[in-house]
Amino acid sequence: MALAAVSACLSALAMASSASAETLSPPGGFRLHASNGYSLDVLSFHKPETERGEVLVLVHARGSAVLYFAHATVTDTSIEASLGAVGAIDVDFAPSGKARTERSQCGGKPVIVDSGRYVGAIDFKGEQGYSEAHATGARGDARFALGLVCAKSGDEGFGGNSPGALLRVHRQGGTHIEFEARKNSPSRPARFSASIHERRGPLLIDRGVTAEAKPDAFDFDVSAGTATVAPPAPFDGEATFGRTREGATWHGDLAVDFPGRAGVRLTGTGTRASLVRAVQNPSHPFRLP
Repeated sequence: MALAAVSACLSALAMASSASAETLSPPGGFRLHASNGYSLDVLSFHKPETERGEVLVLVHARGSAVLYFAHATVTDTSIEASLGAVGAIDVDFAPSGKARTERSQCGGKPVIVDSGRYVGAIDFKGEQGYSEAHATGARGDARFALGLVCAKSGDEGFGGNSPGALLRVHRQGGTHIEFEARKNSPSRPARFSASIHERRGPLLIDRGVTAEAKPDAFDFDVSAGTATVAPPAPFDGEATFGRTREGATWHGDLAVDFPGRAGVRLTGTGTRASLVRAVQNPSHPFRLP
């Protein structure tokens, strides 16, 4: 739903990019520096001819990010949204009448927007104090929307003669948790990622972290159906995967600290795991037989 709305937003920006300077479109969002090394990106969109809209707030730093999604009152020139316990946004766009060109990192046609600012009140305080931002204005910025549309994973292959492995763990329920460990071969660096999807009051929240470690942090034998992981911070502990006639097993004390939600267990009741041959890295491709 959110990506469809983003696409509609970009279509509107693309149409505005061919218009005259007098009708330049606001970018629909802005970016701010936040505390503890984080940045805060905001993107808004609304249904045509209504003020019923949504807002996406992305708080991100190297290796970690939190995405908040909430209903909002939005027009072409204003954003008003309650973020529950983590803050609120109430801003109006002050146009400059001057054009600025925004480009996506993945190519495509540039988008031309008004280079003005959003002014008003912007307040954010992340859960457990992981980051906060407070401002009375921010320059308009469309890069968040452009980045969402072109976001994609790298080339990936499964099975066959892959020298690497992918361990996947997930748990459904009130919150949805995922964990992945990946290596392109036994001697390559181990890469780890985890995410959690939850609802808190008026917010839908996605939190995610990534980490990289030496090869011995993820030891596997796909043929035997065994693997052990001991990722670095923000992970803690370790876990073991095994495949038996009765099915897969996943045990240990592995946990992760997400921004705003620390100590989330990645093992225990309800978790399911799988181990397959896989590789994901354009510089180390392989072909299936």
